[in-house]
Amino acid sequence: MKRLMVTTLLLGLLTPAFAVDLLIWAHPDFTPAAGLPAVADAYQRAYDQFEAENPDINLEFEVMAGGTEALQQFLTAAGSGNLPELALLDGFWIARIVETGQLQPLNDVWSEESRANWLLRSVEAVTLDGNIYAVPFHTSWRGLFYPVDTMQELGFDSPPATWEEFLEFGAAAQEAGVYATMWPAVGNNEVTALHMLSMFWGLGGELVDAEGAPVFFEGENRAALERVFSMYRELVELGYMPQDITTTDERGIRPYFYTGETATAAASSSHITSFYNDTPTLRGNLGAFNYPLPDGALAVPALTGFTYGIFASDPEVKEAAWRFIEFITSPEIIGELNAGAGHIPVVNQVWDQPFYRDDPLMQQFREIVESGRMKPRPSVPIYPIITNAWSNELAGVVSGEITPAQAVDNARDVVMAEYERLTDR
Repeated sequence: MKRLMVTTLLLGLLTPAFAVDLLIWAHPDFTPAAGLPAVADAYQRAYDQFEAENPDINLEFEVMAGGTEALQQFLTAAGSGNLPELALLDGFWIARIVETGQLQPLNDVWSEESRANWLLRSVEAVTLDGNIYAVPFHTSWRGLFYPVDTMQELGFDSPPATWEEFLEFGAAAQEAGVYATMWPAVGNNEVTALHMLSMFWGLGGELVDAEGAPVFFEGENRAALERVFSMYRELVELGYMPQDITTTDERGIRPYFYTGETATAAASSSHITSFYNDTPTLRGNLGAFNYPLPDGALAVPALTGFTYGIFASDPEVKEAAWRFIEFITSPEIIGELNAGAGHIPVVNQVWDQPFYRDDPLMQQFREIVESGRMKPRPSVPIYPIITNAWSNELAGVVSGEITPAQAVDNARDVVMAEYERLTDR
């Protein structure tokens, strides 16, 4: 297995002879190797505390990639018997990894009383056929961010609520010499598709049927997806969004937002702390709104996030892994970790901690989460193939080389070929 980076953390110089060794695979954002110093320090403190309280458990962690690349690493490791005891798993990987038969159900260790402290839909998102396969520890909202004063300077007391209003906003931004917005459009990228998915769901589209078969290219679903593609194309044609957006991801958009070259920016709520750190004047001046859609439709943001899952089948090792998960997701620990990055909590008690209670933007997100409008990604193995296929068609649509209808057909052909391969195994 290709390892992007390996960091070994031996918790304690003197451990008992009977110590359980736990190897954890983790995305760097959720370890002491995190890029944000506050997050890295918080994880180091948490690991140190766990060491002190559990001298019979020896932790070693390896920093992994994210996205579809990391999913392939897990699938390769499953085939070669090289999986860790414990891992951080992006929610969209779980259905595919469950097929390997090596991700352990947690029903026997995660009590109903404990689960009641979690956002219900976040637990539902990691439950397949009645088995709970992971413990969520945050979620993310994706939509449009804006400086409040910029919105007002362009003549809007509140963000545009419909597509027609958004086009009026685009004309005002263009007259002021800035782009109206920038949306991620990099191909082969689940994050790109998450922004599309919010619009697609809001327009009434569905990805798969009740059996998990792709249906996004049929009937009303097709119409919804074609409309999403056409919205990207329309903004570029009007000059409200740059054509080279197809080479820009969420991180690449942020500098344009900071310098005022775009009036709104598509991003994740997980970037809140980065926004504040990079541009302190945004604190107290940052707003967010869901994608405006045609005909008064309401966008449906995807409920996403990383989780902890256990691969260890040995009862003693599984129990040790569960002790770590219980510790790291306890409200006092995960609250500090969530706040350091600005993540939206899924452990209900975290909302009452100072960062979330005192920040108006986070209170706005709390209202969004508690409204129940966010929707989990479908827990089906074909999901990653769908999102990559969608995002790969954006460049052709934005450039005008293909029509939205052709984009849907192309995505269908890619997805159905893979779906048939998966179902024929």
